[in-house]
Amino acid sequence: MTALTRATTASIVAVAALAALAGCSLLYPEIPRDNNGQVLEPTVIGSTQLLVNDCFTFVEGSNLSEAEVTPCGEAHTHIVIGKGELAKSSIPQSGGLQNAVSTACSETFSAFKETVAEGAARPDQEFIVSERTTDEGILMIGYACIATDEPAPEA
Repeated sequence: MTALTRATTASIVAVAALAALAGCSLLYPEIPRDNNGQVLEPTVIGSTQLLVNDCFTFVEGSNLSEAEVTPCGEAHTHIVIGKGELAKSSIPQSGGLQNAVSTACSETFSAFKETVAEGAARPDQEFIVSERTTDEGILMIGYACIATDEPAPEA
């Protein structure tokens, strides 16, 4: 391989890598947030990218895979109240995925219910789950504990 061919190949690989990385940010751009991590403007992202305390509404027609994250003072239907991971191998002894995630989220959901204003709609507990494999080959189930929510009143 000549020096010119190696340089050309290296350039093509570098451009391909940059294009792949740019594609991720084109699909789901970086979310503008304040210093406390709160969203500053509505943005559509993948549901599994939501963070704790994000207020959002699932994007219609996305089969719950996309969410429009918004400032919590604006109209939304849900809030992320917790996140975590479970080894997939531990799920059968919990009685299945729903039971395992429900148990993992129960304390967080109970605490969230205590913060709901009197007279407000009673929140429902829901979940977002995803799978990933660690570098060691362990299959993990990522989960987000979410609750139905109403916009926070203006201060």
